[in-house]
Amino acid sequence: RLIILPSYDITKARATKLQNWKDRHGPLQELSDILYVDGFGLMVTTKFFTSLLAPAGSRSIAQGRQNKTKAARVAPFITPAMDERQRPLIASAVGVRIGVSSVSWARLKIGSNEDPCLLTHWQHHELNDKKLHLSELSRRCLYVSHQIPEADCYVMESPQMAQASSNPGSIDQQNVNIQKAQVAAIISFSLMARSDGDENQTNNVYYMRRFLSARLFNHLVGTERVSTEDTISAMMRTHYNVEHQVPETGSSLNLHNQVNFPADLRLLFSQQERYQRELLGQVLLLSLAFTRLVLQQDPQSIASVSRNSKDSNPNRVS
Repeated sequence: RLIILPSYDITKARATKLQNWKDRHGPLQELSDILYVDGFGLMVTTKFFTSLLAPAGSRSIAQGRQNKTKAARVAPFITPAMDERQRPLIASAVGVRIGVSSVSWARLKIGSNEDPCLLTHWQHHELNDKKLHLSELSRRCLYVSHQIPEADCYVMESPQMAQASSNPGSIDQQNVNIQKAQVAAIISFSLMARSDGDENQTNNVYYMRRFLSARLFNHLVGTERVSTEDTISAMMRTHYNVEHQVPETGSSLNLHNQVNFPADLRLLFSQQERYQRELLGQVLLLSLAFTRLVLQQDPQSIASVSRNSKDSNPNRVS
């Protein structure tokens, strides 16, 4: 069955392909039939069959080792790595999304014990122009930076690195990319400067691996993001149901992974234009991904973004 295949030596993607092939063609008649399934070469098939024949006890031991490896992958989620002594002290985090002509942010107060996180600030600010002189751009960015609320740390998505190419694109596109990099640099420096009074000089600005929040919340198709609005609406409904309906059963709901949406911010979100709601949704999920993967180190969240990772080096940051 597909639901137990990931416990063997097979990726979730190949398990899905095997299940789809079985649905179309029926059960395997010969062991060699598996070679007709996309992604199953001789080496992959040998490893899979070997894990099927292994005793259950050895599989659980191997799975335990795998879980330890996943826990060790927390640091590569962000740059720079977070000091383990700092992590339990962080009580609030602000996610900041940098666009070409806009900046969005969402501040989460981290829930203690099993309490949900509290969304305290949620805002989108337009820079209003894609072609600004550096002096005017700096002035506007510093104004925006002053609007971003104070927090123990700040997280942005790692910027896309330019690739060497004989066709770098139009001059207009290059200028857009340059301005976006300038905005990110100015905002980052301004936020880093907030920790100047910190005697320990701990990092307060972190960069999360690109697309990591989109992968965590299943908003990535190839390298394209899909809309976050349904996910945000579902989170709001979950919070409403938990807050206003006392459960009569003993069923467990993991409140630690939920978000408390104040009424004024729910209203603010509903009154935005569609593209603004999308940007607000992206920055909230960025902040929440940072909270779950790095601060809370939620095992289920870490497993969901690590299981199919192609990066086998736990110390590498992409």
